[in-house]
Order: sequence, then C-alpha cells, then structure tokens
Amino acid sequence: MNKNRRPLAKQTRKALEKEVKKGQKELSKAEDLPRTDTLTPEKALEKYPDKRKKIEKPLMDSVKKQMAIKKKKKTAKHSKRTSPGEVDSREATPAHDHTENERWKKTVNMQNKVKGKILDAKLQKGKGKK
Repeated sequence: MNKNRRPLAKQTRKALEKEVKKGQKELSKAEDLPRTDTLTPEKALEKYPDKRKKIEKPLMDSVKKQMAIKKKKKTAKHSKRTSPGEVDSREATPAHDHTENERWKKTVNMQNKVKGKILDAKLQKGKGKK
C-alpha cells in the first residue's frame, strides 16, 4: 500500500460502500429488461425527456444510417472478374492461361488503341504550334 495515501474519511468511505452495494443489488425477476433485438431507437428514446430526445435523435439517425450502409455493403453483389488495369507490363501476354483470356485481350487492345489516339492527338497539337 502507498504510504503517501491518506485513508478516506469514515463518512466518505461509508457512502462509497453504500453505492457499491446498491450497484451490486440483484435484478428482480419481475423487472423486464429491454432486449436489443426488439428495442427500436424510437422506443429507446421514449424514456428520456423531450430536451434530451432532441439531442439524441440525430445521433440515433446517424447510427441507423451507418448500420444500413454496412448491411448493404455486406449483402451487395460484387463482381469477381478482374481487370488488367493500365499497367505497362500487362501489354505482354500473361505467363499462364487466363480464364478470361478473350476478355483480357480485348481490354488490352482497347487500351492500346486509346493510348495511340491520345498520342496522335498530342503529336498533331505540337505540329500546329510551329
């Protein structure tokens, strides 16, 4: 025990013990606790006064919105197809056969055409300035 610590005053200690005992009191069987699966945000706010409800409502709404977004993300269907992207090293054929081989070739060809058009446009632009 720390020597520099002073003991609590008797009255303070007794009050503290009383609070601890009150907190440890068993819940009666008749007391119906709200269950989270049936408790709606509106019902949860009912027990608060109007002023507190006004403060808490936007917070509840934002939590509901965030939960809905998370749920949508989880249940949304995501495409499992991959795209080669615009990487220079991808212009060579892949080392292994790709299950989407035709699609891969088409994508790379389209990217090369677009790059060529952009390059042509830049070169044409440069010639006009001379």
